[in-house]
Amino acid sequence: MKIRSMIYICYVITIVFMMIQMLLFFEIIESSKTILNFLFFISIVFIIPFYNIVQSWKEQYKSIKDDKNEIIEEYKNMNNFVNTASIVSKTDKNGKIIYVNKKFEEISGYILDEVFGKDHSIVNSGFKPKSYWIDMYKKVVKGETWNDIVVNKRKDGELYWVDTYIKADFDKNGKILGFSSIRQDLTETKVNESKIQNLMDSISRSNAIVEFDLNGNILKANQIFLDITNYKESELIGKNHKILVSKEYSSSKEYEQFWQKLRSGNFHQGEYERIKKGGESIWIQASYNPVYNVKGEIYKIFKIANDITEKHIQTLEINKKNTYLEHAAKILRHDMHSGINTYIPRGIKSLERRLDDETIKTLKIESPLKMIKEGLNHTQKVYKGVYEFTNLVKKDKKLEKENVDLKEILDDYLKSTSYKSQIIIDQLIEKEVNQSLFCTAIDNLIRNGLKYNDSPSKLIKIYMEDNCLIVEDNGRGITNEEFKELSKPYVRKENQSEGGSGLGLNITLSILEEHGFQVSAEKLEKGTKIKIKL
Repeated sequence: MKIRSMIYICYVITIVFMMIQMLLFFEIIESSKTILNFLFFISIVFIIPFYNIVQSWKEQYKSIKDDKNEIIEEYKNMNNFVNTASIVSKTDKNGKIIYVNKKFEEISGYILDEVFGKDHSIVNSGFKPKSYWIDMYKKVVKGETWNDIVVNKRKDGELYWVDTYIKADFDKNGKILGFSSIRQDLTETKVNESKIQNLMDSISRSNAIVEFDLNGNILKANQIFLDITNYKESELIGKNHKILVSKEYSSSKEYEQFWQKLRSGNFHQGEYERIKKGGESIWIQASYNPVYNVKGEIYKIFKIANDITEKHIQTLEINKKNTYLEHAAKILRHDMHSGINTYIPRGIKSLERRLDDETIKTLKIESPLKMIKEGLNHTQKVYKGVYEFTNLVKKDKKLEKENVDLKEILDDYLKSTSYKSQIIIDQLIEKEVNQSLFCTAIDNLIRNGLKYNDSPSKLIKIYMEDNCLIVEDNGRGITNEEFKELSKPYVRKENQSEGGSGLGLNITLSILEEHGFQVSAEKLEKGTKIKIKL
């Protein structure tokens, strides 16, 4: 406002001065001392506002200049920031590189001298077709900015990912001068995404995968889950989780709390009963995991599951049979104890007192009496082994062991068996074992070696080798992998003609492992070598 006033005053003084000069020139008025003094006075008056105007203009110019310098400096700082944080390159109008920054050199492995005058095909990975880049060019020459994530190739051949922005540079007449590109390195992010995706693909290949929204509606299900439940994808997507559970459970408070906890961020894992298409029950082992978005909000539930129906049925069957076995053990331990260890031994002694040697010879019962006594002796050993084994289920019960000669105890245990002649026992070592249980376990391995044996001369050899007790047969032969599989309860070989539940081998391994021994198998050219590392 002050400057405007000064300009107005100068303007008025100038007009007055010019009018007086014109009046004097045309001799309308005469020159006089008064007129000259007046002209001198208004000239002096003119200098003051004019000076103020000039000073004001100088200050404004200085301010504009300072602002300009500040803007230039700020631009330089911004340019340095961009160069530090981004990959920058420039080309001429023909697309030939004329500038790359340090970040470009670091990421690509090329220095400016190596790329100058060349086009960006030097870092092209070849992942995109030529038409892709033609479309990019058509867009930027219209004055638009092009953006996409691009895979480039380093000098050493390694790939890197960049979020790329490209624009054309024009002069004031709209003529293209060149092209500028700014990129952000996304390699680490993309590699991590790739690792995560590979992990998810790996999980999806071997597990049933389902995704739900927070209301339990199915968003996605992989093929394994579809196969387990017998549904088609179109029959599940959009349906609620309730379709997979019983009506009673879906309307229960427990089920409501199940989903409330998931929505609250708590995950669930365990074994669950679910309903297949058609109403048949299956059992799965699963984990339900809340998934968070970038804002930290739960937006879906991710479920990983495996079908354990067969295992669950086997567990129920094992529990059922274990109940029977437990009851049988009680009968053996308590009800049969008196017969095996009291009544029969007393009966034999009573007979021996009443029958002298002459009578025994006359009646020809020497052999039957011997068989009864040896049978009783073997039965008592078996009973003791079972007693010791069932004792192990007691809490904090430790295996009672003593140092014995393994050959002696095995010879004594097997002497009354019908297959003793088919067993060759070499010299063995002394070892701390529970005599009854150890002999029971080795006897079971021997009987298996004779049972699953098609050789005309069934034979078992027991010997030491590299601190291992070896039980070798000349039967069919099994690998260590087959041995481990057949050691599981109720697992049998395909097309196996012989009966059996597999519990005997499972119990045998349990006994030997309870001793701290390691057991493995090796298939021979003919037969199997069972190694018990002592």
